[in-house]
Amino acid sequence: MKFLYFDIPARGEMTRLALAAGGIAFEDARITFEQWPAIKPTTPRGQLPVLTLDCGMQLTESVALLRYAGSIGSPRLYPADPLKAARVDESVDAQSGIMEALVKTFGKPEEEAIKMMKADLAPDGAVGKELAFLEKCAAKAGSGYLVGDSLSIADCHFKPLADWLTAGVANGAFAQALAPYPSLVKNVAVTSKVPGIAAYTAALKK
Repeated sequence: MKFLYFDIPARGEMTRLALAAGGIAFEDARITFEQWPAIKPTTPRGQLPVLTLDCGMQLTESVALLRYAGSIGSPRLYPADPLKAARVDESVDAQSGIMEALVKTFGKPEEEAIKMMKADLAPDGAVGKELAFLEKCAAKAGSGYLVGDSLSIADCHFKPLADWLTAGVANGAFAQALAPYPSLVKNVAVTSKVPGIAAYTAALKK
């Protein structure tokens, strides 16, 4: 299968991590923003990411792709049990505000990005509220993961957001943003050490 997205983490990295963690071989096709205008008309909905299956079928929507990737690998990262799946979905959906806040800072002047993110990180801000909820989820799980005692797509979704927040906004101005959330700090560390994810990350650095 082929996963097509820009050569940035953003809305694509979570699916890349889920595929890697699940031991699924895939073509990691990355394009530049300059290439996008020519490629856009060839995509199903004029947007990325796009996952093309071996049969030729194409799938879109980042979270839908994440759930699919989590359902086909070994180990399975998206529970077959409806209740367990709902708990994972709860943690994934709770991250939407973090994603939107990060996207809004993209391309902004550093001073403006810092001002925006400081407001979002406040206890009643879009990011602060969701980090507090996710901290409770991870603390309750007690395993280093957001839900249950094993890796799920919720963890694959959170790690890229955490990396973006702490290293990608305003040249690392928020490197300590997760410090008030020890269970989330542990979650990122545990997720990073999952063999498939660690191997994927190491390959990117070569």
